[in-house]
Amino acid sequence: MITQGGFVMEGVLEIRDTGNGLIAYAEGGPVRLSITGQNIEMGIDDRTAAGMPYERYLRGTLANGSMSGNFGPETETTQQIKSLCERLPLACPAPTGTWGAIPHVPAQPETGENPVDLSGNWVVDVGGIRRWSADLTDSAKAWKAEFDVVMDLPAQRCQPTGLVLSWGFRGNAPEIFQTDNKISMILGSTVRRIYLDGRQPPEYTDWYPMGFSSGYWEGSTLVVETTHLRPTVREWMGDPLSENTTVIERYSIDEKGRLVGIMTVHDPDNYNEPMIKRARWRKEHDTRVRFPSLCDPDSFYRELHDDGLLDEY
Repeated sequence: MITQGGFVMEGVLEIRDTGNGLIAYAEGGPVRLSITGQNIEMGIDDRTAAGMPYERYLRGTLANGSMSGNFGPETETTQQIKSLCERLPLACPAPTGTWGAIPHVPAQPETGENPVDLSGNWVVDVGGIRRWSADLTDSAKAWKAEFDVVMDLPAQRCQPTGLVLSWGFRGNAPEIFQTDNKISMILGSTVRRIYLDGRQPPEYTDWYPMGFSSGYWEGSTLVVETTHLRPTVREWMGDPLSENTTVIERYSIDEKGRLVGIMTVHDPDNYNEPMIKRARWRKEHDTRVRFPSLCDPDSFYRELHDDGLLDEY
């Protein structure tokens, strides 16, 4: 658990003994780890709301089966960075705060079905740790080395970025409509359907930015499995997602009435460890008229033409 600027972010830290030493993962991404006696130090990267990568350097101690400490930059920050953090906390690449960890005990699955109402307008309340680094396969590393964010990122040419990249993004406040057989989500100009009646796609089905989603209730938790995702990237830095990706999401309502989401991305073609994302949304009782997001792809192609890169594209 990380406490930063009044916000609390949760995540799973896994430390393994390989026989040749200890390695660690946080939310599926690799962690720099050093343990000396009861002292522990970890480097866990993230990105700011503005997309800038940075690393939280966690220092702490192990005692009575738990860990706790403080975090901040590993070295002294410049005055320019300090001023940025004061003016724009969400864009700060050198945040400070406290952290703690206790042994993870998986919750026992609820029995039966106890559906809850997820409908409404939701806005992001607390995001999760946005891991910049992933444990990529060799083929994924080679693909990423050729990735050009200007040329290859779908959003640059007004194409959907896909389920994984857009999930939990502050600009995509979901509108949820719920019936017994289907949940529909509107995210900007994208519509997503989650079928609850067991229907399956035809044998020969294309790939789509939002894929095909089916869900079921595990007690009061909605469990969603998504397949048939169009190949794209996990984040802006170009970590690939293949057509064989399977995404598992779990949605519930917490004690504050917030919508809690946990996404686990399984893509063994590209990742040695599944990647995890988390977010909490609060319900917004607004009366605004919402319009689809607008985007002009001509500006992308005009810029390529002006820079002499259109033929390369």
